[in-house]
Amino acid sequence: MASTTLVIHDGAMINHPGGYGVLGIGAGNFNRGKYPDENGVEKRGATAGLWLVIGGKPETNAFYQVYPGKTIDFEGYQILVRAIGSDRRSMCVRIEVVEADGGKNVVGA
Repeated sequence: MASTTLVIHDGAMINHPGGYGVLGIGAGNFNRGKYPDENGVEKRGATAGLWLVIGGKPETNAFYQVYPGKTIDFEGYQILVRAIGSDRRSMCVRIEVVEADGGKNVVGA
């Protein structure tokens, strides 16, 4: 299982090359407040918006409101939100991108 840890800053977009195509990831809409977790339990804390797209496939463009612990399955990738906070530059979100089969089972590749 291949995985990569990435930090995306507020207003930034990064490209992550992988076996399912280049994964574009943008971050913004940082906030603190109430949100329901994946089990529907109300929590309070940091949230952020993630924009995801596969390079060359604009139809895959998607937006997710995320919080620490959130998992997103997207176009062959699994994105795990590890932390939301700030560093010396700006607000940022730390994620782990996982390819369960290393991106080797891409249909049509």
